[in-house]
Amino acid sequence: MNRPFPHATALVCLLAAGSAQAQIVDEIDVRREGNDAVLQVRFATEVQYQRSIVTRSGDLVLVSYNLLSTTNNRLQSGSQVLRLRAASGLPDIEIADEFDRGEQARRLVVRLSEVSQAAVRAGRNNRSIEIVLRGKGTGLARPPGTSAAPRPTAPAVPLPTAPAVPPSVAPKPAPAAAATAPAAPAAPAAPPRPAASASAPTPRTDATPTASRGTPELEARAGTLMRSARSAFEGGRWAEALDALNQVLELPPTSHTQDAQEMAGLAHKNKGDAVRARAEFETYLQLFPQGPGSDRVRRELAALPAAPAAAPATAVVAAEKEVTISGSTSMTYYGGNGQIRSRDFQDSQIAGLPQVAGDPQLSSDRSKQVYTDVDFNWRRRNTDVDQRFVLRDSYTTDLQRSDKSKNRLSALYFDHKSLPGGWGLRAGRQSPTGGGVMSRFDGVSAQWTVRPRVKLGAVVGDPTEALFDSRRRFFGVSADADRLWGNLGGGVYAIEQRIDGQVDRRALGLDLRWFQGGATVFSQFDYDTLIGAVNIATVQGTLILPDNTVLNALYDRRALTTLTLGNALTFGDPANPGVLFRNIQDKLATTTIAALRDQIKRTTPMVTQAQIGITKPWNKNWQTAASVQLTNTGAIPPVPEVAGFEQGRPATGNIITTSAQLIGLNLYSARDTHVLSTSFISSPTLKGTLVAYNNSSFVGEVWQVEPTLQYYRDRTDTDSRSRRWTPGLRITYRGWQRWAVESNLSYEIGQATRLSPDPARPGSSITTQESTNRVSYSLGARYEF
Repeated sequence: MNRPFPHATALVCLLAAGSAQAQIVDEIDVRREGNDAVLQVRFATEVQYQRSIVTRSGDLVLVSYNLLSTTNNRLQSGSQVLRLRAASGLPDIEIADEFDRGEQARRLVVRLSEVSQAAVRAGRNNRSIEIVLRGKGTGLARPPGTSAAPRPTAPAVPLPTAPAVPPSVAPKPAPAAAATAPAAPAAPAAPPRPAASASAPTPRTDATPTASRGTPELEARAGTLMRSARSAFEGGRWAEALDALNQVLELPPTSHTQDAQEMAGLAHKNKGDAVRARAEFETYLQLFPQGPGSDRVRRELAALPAAPAAAPATAVVAAEKEVTISGSTSMTYYGGNGQIRSRDFQDSQIAGLPQVAGDPQLSSDRSKQVYTDVDFNWRRRNTDVDQRFVLRDSYTTDLQRSDKSKNRLSALYFDHKSLPGGWGLRAGRQSPTGGGVMSRFDGVSAQWTVRPRVKLGAVVGDPTEALFDSRRRFFGVSADADRLWGNLGGGVYAIEQRIDGQVDRRALGLDLRWFQGGATVFSQFDYDTLIGAVNIATVQGTLILPDNTVLNALYDRRALTTLTLGNALTFGDPANPGVLFRNIQDKLATTTIAALRDQIKRTTPMVTQAQIGITKPWNKNWQTAASVQLTNTGAIPPVPEVAGFEQGRPATGNIITTSAQLIGLNLYSARDTHVLSTSFISSPTLKGTLVAYNNSSFVGEVWQVEPTLQYYRDRTDTDSRSRRWTPGLRITYRGWQRWAVESNLSYEIGQATRLSPDPARPGSSITTQESTNRVSYSLGARYEF
């Protein structure tokens, strides 16, 4: 493939060097959503969810996603593994992030220690994916660190300013557009009861509150949430009511906890979700077994349709450990070597003769590296705080060139959240979570919930990657709100970064997101006010239909590299050849800031990506997927004052990739998966075809075998051609409780014919025949604690 932007590419590699060997899964968090547990996988970069496979065994989930602003080559690392220990009714959970295929495709491999019903969906922004474990949220209903024993009861004392919802108030039927897709099969709702006056609700005087009230801060926050829940409940907006009720139930115990638990069951019942309603009512009776309230809930429970015979009884909620420690460490040896045999021919009678002994042999891709990493997580949770300490570090030892050895500290931070106060603070090395921050940084980020679903944020820090001798620092503020209008949420931010005393970047941004049932839409807009150009304009959407058909679409237009004044340090000056500028002040000795910003704007092309795809399951064993993707890097006009850009650069034109996949699972076991894929690449300068087969099978319970086979061929507009076969084999052994051993082997056999003009003989060409043999391999072990 041609490379129309050598200087621009060098600029990207320089500024994106921080991505090399960086781990892109930032953290995993768990929250309760009705009766389900939701694992939120947060990434340090932007991603797009594609599809998922859940095996028949119920303990293995494969999640496919694409990278948006980086590539697999820049990551260069092996698989990243994170682990959550069993707690609060959840199984042991291991999530591995792995290279999949191509430049942007990756996958999450989710392993569970017990059979679970799982579903996957896009997250709340373009940096997250969520895995829903059906029926596993009951254990998360109570705050961490509290006892599961029933609390004593006492006479009710209703708050005069916020009366509880009376039992006589009949919930209105939910409109079809307001009901989100249920996570479990829905049963018919019970017949509505006669309605009372919405303007003058009758206070409940028979409630059985908790033995003690929470702190004033907790009571105030819970009271505000309950008022929102009552308003939504009485208006028949069940999803909105449940959102507020779940927030109340996730708080430490207050005088509103009991009412919220009952109202959650009523909301699910009237939404038509009898399964979740039953779970909420049963949880209520476990916590509040006596009193008029429990009698009322027993009547509601008895009126529900009978639970399915196979459904297990809801377990008693166990107390969660207050302090947990988890993580892993690994060491992997990477090796590889190859040979390229080449011979040049001019158009002559000897063209096409076979290669003979003594022809030059060019060695390539020789490597001997040892990659070591550690992932350590400490977490302390109780009724007041949620604290976390995270360390992720890796070291690459280059056994051939010691000067290439490098340490990469991906994360080293302490995170503190005040549950009563609704605020949080994170200090140390951390990944961006939005708000205009584009890369890892050392600093402090903070959030404060000023009212339900409204958060304010602030951040200050230094980018972790050095830019020559420059010193950089940024600071920003943000505001974010859910359900601004219906299911629409969004946020705004402002950020400024300085470099050597000058403004490096000053940008305003807007995020919008919309959720409805299985539909998710997210958009982002980032504009640099000093350079006067768009950094990012993107929108992506995912729609998951009831039969698990997944539709996704993307439009993404962004600067090839983030627009900053510091980019000018990579520019050469034709008037001073060979002069290297190490900081902005040195650069300003020969030009002005206005001129530098103009050069940055003209030499930074826009990259456009557009994609549309569908994954359709046909039965329990087969599904198909198809997608079309367009990529286009714009032209650079002539910039005479910047070395290398005097003549400008042409655009790449539209590069269109059409792909199709046939996916099989559980064909001969409970965990085998098969993916047969074909891709056709078309650009103005190249036509290519890729066919690949990937298989994953288990031998017994401890050996995982993953053979692969790829065939690729292409042809350029100058009639150069290449083709290559790449078989591979990956074997993983998990026969020890905390240890895993992984090995990988691939072998590439390729041939190429390259034609280039002969400068000595106009009209003739030089033919280069190449024969390639490459082998790469790795062997490593991982210990999880």
